[in-house]
Amino acid sequence: MARHSSGNSNLRLSKSLTTALVIIIALIIALVVWLVNRSSDEDVVPTPSASEECISGDLNLPVGGDSATAEKLVDAYNESAPTSRDFCVNAEAVGGNVQAATYLFAGSRSDAATALSETGAVASASEDSWPQVASAQGGVAVADGTDPSTLNLDTVALPVATNSGASAAVALAMANSPEAAAAALARDADVTATGASNSPAFATVEGAELPEGYTFEALDGAEVPVWAIATNANDTISEDQARAASDFGNFNFDKGGADNDALESVLTQAEETAAETTEAPPVEAEPASPSDTIINVDTSTNMDRVVDGTQETYHTVVSRSLANLARETGSLGNQVALNNYSSPLNPGVTKGWRANVSFPDASGGENAAGAIVRLGTGGVPLTRASVVAATQIAKEGSPDGQPMRVVIVTSGSAGEYTDEAFLNDLGAAFADNISLHVIHVGHDPIDTVLSDFATTHNGSSTQATTVEHIDAALREAFGL
Repeated sequence: MARHSSGNSNLRLSKSLTTALVIIIALIIALVVWLVNRSSDEDVVPTPSASEECISGDLNLPVGGDSATAEKLVDAYNESAPTSRDFCVNAEAVGGNVQAATYLFAGSRSDAATALSETGAVASASEDSWPQVASAQGGVAVADGTDPSTLNLDTVALPVATNSGASAAVALAMANSPEAAAAALARDADVTATGASNSPAFATVEGAELPEGYTFEALDGAEVPVWAIATNANDTISEDQARAASDFGNFNFDKGGADNDALESVLTQAEETAAETTEAPPVEAEPASPSDTIINVDTSTNMDRVVDGTQETYHTVVSRSLANLARETGSLGNQVALNNYSSPLNPGVTKGWRANVSFPDASGGENAAGAIVRLGTGGVPLTRASVVAATQIAKEGSPDGQPMRVVIVTSGSAGEYTDEAFLNDLGAAFADNISLHVIHVGHDPIDTVLSDFATTHNGSSTQATTVEHIDAALREAFGL
């Protein structure tokens, strides 16, 4: 019996040990599984949901300018699911009648600046910092009945005055050398898009509006930069949209093959060529002599650009020179009136020019001199409307037919005042005793319609980009 009892005891002990061992192994396995899972969980970074990324909601980004380019870039941008601050951004290509937060324009930087000024928007960054975001196909608009295979650089008009980027791209693509391209550009330095449309063919970009009877022919190697210009916030564009507009321009778009450095280089060479071959400016029909004068000065944001070779703005240099000349001609017994002009900035203001000092004025130029230096800048240069107004004031200010000068300082002409309407209105305001003297400051395209009217109606026109040239041109305009 004792032996039997001992055997049962050993059996129970063996079973207990086996059970304990199984429990220990199970605990070890559970611990290993827990440690593995814990390590995996620590390596996982939670992905924020769309609602967490866009806690401020959705933000619409209107993109204007060249419609075909805008639609293409908008699609590429939106595919990246862009965000700005706490907004999810949705870019949208908008038409020309809708205010945009960023604009896309093909051409040179100068072309883009002119196109932007016509929208009334103000760029949020300087012109030389605008990013290139794409390339537009350059080519020629060919009139019906013209065989494209017969065209060469001698028969293609280059509208350098208004479309310098496309003109340079086409010239380089068609010429055997950069020197030949520059010579052609210098030849057509004063040609505008309107003037070019009377030619058998003219330089342009794909997608541009063409006159009736013209079709577009692409040229290999003629690519034109497309610039993205973010604008300042205003009554229509919010601060958040303005910030998103800057982000849009910095997106990694496919910039294409347009070589802006090559275009700028040949345009600079063309300017130098034109300067070397330009004859002396035409002499005024009447001997220069000071007379009663109305000053019509540009106070748009263009005048905030820096004068070549200085750290001063055109506004500063022009204001200083005009103030001195107003006093000098006033001291000779002449009356001096003053208008300034730019697009309206204040609510309720509809006209783009303002009369600061009116005729009659017996202050010897002091009133005009004092007012000039107090003028600020803003908006775009609505030059044509202001010139018509100043010319009418000049006619009304000299009822006895005494000589009257209209001194016009301009950085360019913005707005939608057509050539025909402008010439009709200016002709109606003009009188034989009036002379217009146009001083175009800076490098933007010259309003050739205005300058041609001035030089063919007793007046003068010149372009000035340095302090010395500005001072000399203004002095000559006053007849001093």
